[in-house]
Amino acid sequence: MRRTASASAIACCLAVAAAASPAPGQQRPADDDPAKAFFARQPVVRVRIELATDQRERLRQDGRAYATAALRLDGKEFAAVGVKLKGAAGSFQSIDERPGFTVHLGKAGGKERFFGLQKFHLNNGAQDGTRLHEWVGNGVFAAAGLPAPRVAHALLELDGKAMGLYVLREAFDGEFLERRFGGKDGNLYDGGFCQDVDQPLQKDAGNGADDHSDLQRLCRACQGVDARREAALQVLIDLPHFLDFLALEAMLGHWDGYSRNMNNYRLWLPASRPAVFLPHGMDQVFGDSEASVLDHPPGLVASAALQIPAFRKRYRERLKALLPLFAPDRLVPPVKELGGKLARELQTVDPDGARALEDEVRGLCERIAARHRALAQQVKAPDPKPLALVAGKPLLLRTWHPAAETEGIELQKRPTAPGAALQIAVADRGSDARRGLWRTHVLLAKGRYELRATVRCDDVALPPKDQDGNQHGGALVRADGAESERLAGDAAWRPLAAAFEVGEFQRNVGLELDLHAMAGKAWFRADSLQLVRLPD
Repeated sequence: MRRTASASAIACCLAVAAAASPAPGQQRPADDDPAKAFFARQPVVRVRIELATDQRERLRQDGRAYATAALRLDGKEFAAVGVKLKGAAGSFQSIDERPGFTVHLGKAGGKERFFGLQKFHLNNGAQDGTRLHEWVGNGVFAAAGLPAPRVAHALLELDGKAMGLYVLREAFDGEFLERRFGGKDGNLYDGGFCQDVDQPLQKDAGNGADDHSDLQRLCRACQGVDARREAALQVLIDLPHFLDFLALEAMLGHWDGYSRNMNNYRLWLPASRPAVFLPHGMDQVFGDSEASVLDHPPGLVASAALQIPAFRKRYRERLKALLPLFAPDRLVPPVKELGGKLARELQTVDPDGARALEDEVRGLCERIAARHRALAQQVKAPDPKPLALVAGKPLLLRTWHPAAETEGIELQKRPTAPGAALQIAVADRGSDARRGLWRTHVLLAKGRYELRATVRCDDVALPPKDQDGNQHGGALVRADGAESERLAGDAAWRPLAAAFEVGEFQRNVGLELDLHAMAGKAWFRADSLQLVRLPD
């Protein structure tokens, strides 16, 4: 049955956090879902985590490994559960700051559940002062009939210290697959940090083969530019779901999701059904009211699908059909209602934080209205055209976005002797290599191109060679997978270039300025970051 964006869908979904409908072709979700009633009442859960000294030190040394903690959830005691720190470059904080947590009730052998949940997340909201972005974003997906994790809120106390308001979100695990798809026959992949589907993604759940053969089939289907690709994608991808997924990511301004940044997503590849992309990490939505929904996305599957004229036409039709979900008179009232409830709860432990939250919620409501106005214009606008480059005439690339792939990286725009430069610095030298990038993407027509930059570096220490004896790392530029030479140690300003070719009639191409090192800094001169079309 075709999904519709009815007038009352978003208000109903946001108010009760209803479970998402299964995507077409998927199994029905399990009817027995005690978490449904829990999320429906929009709870603010009182959570207390207590760590023994050695377990706190364990998280201090390795926050990504589970430690054992005592847990209290709304008065219910759990003597021993697993907790670990969570968050990426923008949201990760240490155990001695204001950390986010993954909580696993069964990690220490316990069999109990919390409203049917064995595993859930407590997100610190480091990049979302409203603590409502994920609730709104996942609610919009659910209102459109797409599966998405449900969201509640919590007041957290850690070892006797009030930590304030957190976002409580159900986890992507085997139980999520059972709840949403009625089974786990397949593989649920974690997109990791800025990894596309052509990488060996980490498997989160499912009982499918562990050889990545399903990912490889999907990648092969994205190759080529003829009718065979169109037919292959329609078999391997739940296309109606996927086009809505792409549209909603773009309409929410989820710049850090799959289609725009190959980040913050999960991919469910059932054994005998089409692939389903799942939204994740929507803590920065509605940030740019003018963010384009018409730009061609760089994500491999997104790019392959939207290069096909018939799919592009359907995508544009879905933008119009989904627009009512973003109407302020439907989104703003439930946001104000829940925002007020959260502020009242937070007032009991942090009066200053409650006042700040009220200001943040007002700002979100204003951004929702501004976003709807921009979307109403964009859905009627013509499609963007590829950059018109004259062979041999450089184009200065002015817009770059920072992306730290590991902790311990700083990315800043810095003044230098020749002028401004984009800097990548290893700020926290450790036992593992650090990596940071500046990224952009451009829509290009068929042809040969070259990305150029003038680069210097100081004290860049390369990572150890891999198990095959290959040396990686250094400072370099990358365009569409093609790489320039690598700089290491101390290097004066030097021109670098990466040449590549667009074989399709047009394609959105990713460009990167990269430092991968144990230590050191690299600078990329802003006035040298140029794209050149090469003679045919």
